[in-house]
Amino acid sequence: MKTFAVILLTLVVSFPFSLKAQQPAAVQNLQLEEGYQLVSTYVDPDNPDLLELLEELLFDGSLEFVRNSEGEMFHKVGWEWVNNIGDWQTNEGYLFYMNDPATITIQGELYDPGTPLSLGEGFQFAAYYYTEPMDALETSAEILDNLVFIRNSDGNMLQKIGPNWVNNIGDFQYGQGYLVKMNASDELVYMDDTTFNCPSTFIDPRDGQEYEAVMIGEQCWMAENLNAGTMIYGPQQDNGIIEKYCYSNDSTFCDDYGGLYQWDEMMQYVVEPGVVGICPGNGGWHIPIDDEWKILEGSVDSLYGVGDPIWDTFGWRGFDAGKNLKSTSGWDSGSGTDLYGFTLLPSGYKLEGGFFIDVHNGTCLWTSNEDGPYTSWMRHFTSTKDIIARYNWSKEASFPVRCMKYEGI
Repeated sequence: MKTFAVILLTLVVSFPFSLKAQQPAAVQNLQLEEGYQLVSTYVDPDNPDLLELLEELLFDGSLEFVRNSEGEMFHKVGWEWVNNIGDWQTNEGYLFYMNDPATITIQGELYDPGTPLSLGEGFQFAAYYYTEPMDALETSAEILDNLVFIRNSDGNMLQKIGPNWVNNIGDFQYGQGYLVKMNASDELVYMDDTTFNCPSTFIDPRDGQEYEAVMIGEQCWMAENLNAGTMIYGPQQDNGIIEKYCYSNDSTFCDDYGGLYQWDEMMQYVVEPGVVGICPGNGGWHIPIDDEWKILEGSVDSLYGVGDPIWDTFGWRGFDAGKNLKSTSGWDSGSGTDLYGFTLLPSGYKLEGGFFIDVHNGTCLWTSNEDGPYTSWMRHFTSTKDIIARYNWSKEASFPVRCMKYEGI
């Protein structure tokens, strides 16, 4: 059991309504463990009243209490729950004590991660706004002159020992709050979407799904296929809803391999290369362009490097780029080495005629570049080859999607 001896102060953050109203819908699943922990959220709840927000925890005995920085509590007195905190404030962290593990789901608007966090002199519970982990020391660099320490729920600390700052926290994590002690008031601004960051994992705030990512050269790629949207059986349409196919119309294939998307649906019915499309709209993710695929291929091939003219050619090319990107298992034959952590699986695809083919044997991935009004560029991988094909394919076909972001752009 962890004990927190704190002097409790209020965190005050200005959040203009006009900015808040521009944030997209978001969902977050908060995993609450037994005992003490500090919690925060990157979602501004639709209904912030704690009695409503924590309703699913009130009758199973899992929740003991919630406390804010001022020492105000949400707890049970006799048979009744008493809410002295009022509304959940996204700009604050909270101390939970749980008798048993539980999960709560918070739905609302994505909080702007660039919102300044005002830190007062003394102790307080601080929120972390981002959907990606970020190095605690690097992120806190601008407040080090006034910072005494930051501590997480496990008791790990960012603190100065002698002349050096020692970061035993590692990365700030989404869902966690932090105990912060300041010598003087200051303002912390977390990295915003213009700052390049390639996380090992990140959350898609639209549905709360967690994805792995990997840095290859100067590019940051999702290390698994996107699985956003609603599974459908009929045509994918421009209706404001992200729609996906699952191989063989079986949702378990989407769980394992991600969704299958027609080009227009992936692009969300615009034709500009490099758009966000159906990628998570936070952190700089976008649909890769054809040239970004060429950079990836040159970065992982052991014979033909980045910029080699072979990557501009049509059809099968390279030496072993495909082998180095493919996963080490799951393929009918010719599994890869997965040297770079891209972990490409043989997800199969759906042809423009509606037939599902090639699961366990191959996969195709879109680029965001057209090659005329009816086709666009894609990449084809198969279990029988170590190389990668570059083809122009009908936009009516449905392929998996990998999102990426690029340090050089």
